[in-house]
Amino acid sequence: MSGNPMRVVIADDHSVVRQGIRGVLEGVEGLEVVGEAPDGDEALQMVRELHPDVVILDVNMPRKTGLEVTSDLREGGHPVRVLILSMHDDPEYVLQAVRSGADGYVLKDAPPSELREAVVAVHEGREYFTARVTQQLSVGLRQEIEEEQLKARLESLTPRETEVLLHVAEGLTNREIGGKLEISPRTVETHRERVMDKLRIRTVAGLTRFVVENGLDQAQD
Repeated sequence: MSGNPMRVVIADDHSVVRQGIRGVLEGVEGLEVVGEAPDGDEALQMVRELHPDVVILDVNMPRKTGLEVTSDLREGGHPVRVLILSMHDDPEYVLQAVRSGADGYVLKDAPPSELREAVVAVHEGREYFTARVTQQLSVGLRQEIEEEQLKARLESLTPRETEVLLHVAEGLTNREIGGKLEISPRTVETHRERVMDKLRIRTVAGLTRFVVENGLDQAQD
């Protein structure tokens, strides 16, 4: 892993579990654990203050559950990648995690290599859901999870970011978009980067395809 280090916060109400996760993550090159939280409230505050790239949340914590923390972060528009750590292998728990806005779901008894793989995956903008759970998913539930993931991504966009997305899909330049929205090209670029981060799409062609495939252009007509 090159470039800036991956900054991670670990949240679990058991210190021995936090230390175990920290030890596992020492095997990931370029990763730095910047904080540990023993409950949901402290995890939420820590993410807001430290701005990590990834937060690993135990699904069951005092004061706020991992899913409640995830929902709060998404409602606030925070771009941190969220990996849920859980002892539950029921697919319904995965669906709840997706609905809250999580990027990944790993079982607590997963091998260390899987936890490392999951952290890297969500950091790179991909989803990661432990194979033991996804293998149990019905076709209908898989589709529901995909729809919930899409819904969560769309809802994470602010009204201004949605406007910028639609204009980018029209092929307008930053200067042209800025003229329409009465903001500077630099501000447009900032919105564009945030949209790409939230949707995990890195090209204009990909953004355009996303708009068309999801009927966002039709919704504005």
